[in-house]
Amino acid sequence: MNPVQAPAVALREGRFPDHPTIVVTATGLQYDGGHRDDQVDPDFLVLWELWGGTGDGIPLYGEFDPEIQREAADRLLCAYCLKRPERAPGEGMLWLLRAEVGDRSWPADIETTTPPICELHARLALQRCATLRRGYLAVRVSEVERVGVLGTVFTGGGPNGPDELVRFTETDRLPYVLARYLVLRLRGAEPDPTLHPDLASPPDLLLMETP
Repeated sequence: MNPVQAPAVALREGRFPDHPTIVVTATGLQYDGGHRDDQVDPDFLVLWELWGGTGDGIPLYGEFDPEIQREAADRLLCAYCLKRPERAPGEGMLWLLRAEVGDRSWPADIETTTPPICELHARLALQRCATLRRGYLAVRVSEVERVGVLGTVFTGGGPNGPDELVRFTETDRLPYVLARYLVLRLRGAEPDPTLHPDLASPPDLLLMETP
């Protein structure tokens, strides 16, 4: 039996948002009792949502722990074991996404919050996850770009509603998002020939895969 019982990126019972009061200023969001310049991510220039609680509760499959997702997506670590996925020379990194295959054309550009995965753990997930077995895409990708965040946008002094995608190019909105997940663009994705041997290849899908 493989010792990995659940994806490391899965949200666990007992985890919850835990941060000071959010203050909306003329320059963007900040946590009460500090300065925005000291609180924003120096690389992405966003205010990340902070989470508390233990990480050893029952896994909530299909939901990502925001803090672990951000690390795994940024560093391109396996969603199951948080190690760098192995790949053969010239072979793209593997992604396993919840989606219907349908009639798609390849290669495709895909936007997702899902981190990459080792082939071993992709096969394990397909064995154990009924949701994935109902519809999934397994793709190989050679080029990955960090394009934005999913989070709560604050306008008029308060939250604007459900999570929204805010791209790093949206410099007017970026300061006003409490960012939850990092969003990646998988460029030129192709079906993995071993997990999707039935899919033909070749031009232009945009799939937003969210937890």
